[in-house]
Amino acid sequence: MLVVLGAVCLFYINERLGSPITANAELKTQTEDRVLVVPVQITRDSYGIAMVDTVGQTIWIYEISGRGPAHNRLKLLAARTWAHDKKLQQFNTSEPTPEQIRLLLQSLEQDRNVNVENFRSNDSQSAD
Repeated sequence: MLVVLGAVCLFYINERLGSPITANAELKTQTEDRVLVVPVQITRDSYGIAMVDTVGQTIWIYEISGRGPAHNRLKLLAARTWAHDKKLQQFNTSEPTPEQIRLLLQSLEQDRNVNVENFRSNDSQSAD
């Protein structure tokens, strides 16, 4: 129902304002919002909407076409949940990987601790 309402609104806006490239979008990010609708440019000459369900952790992308029969003007291009994506620590990453960074930081912290201990040891010896 929400998708149909969003599509109807976009078709109405497109008829009244012209190309989506000339329309200004205002993105509301209040905490009570469940679905955000964001206009997007898909290719050089095509536009659509990204709908983001912040509660259900899902995104779906529609292409809107002003050509063709009315029942063919809205096309689902992609849909995905990110509920499990945020649990990934390394995926499709180049070096340095998150694990390499973690090890580097751990090594730097150990070196810092050794330097502090050496400084304290030298400081206490010079005080004697």
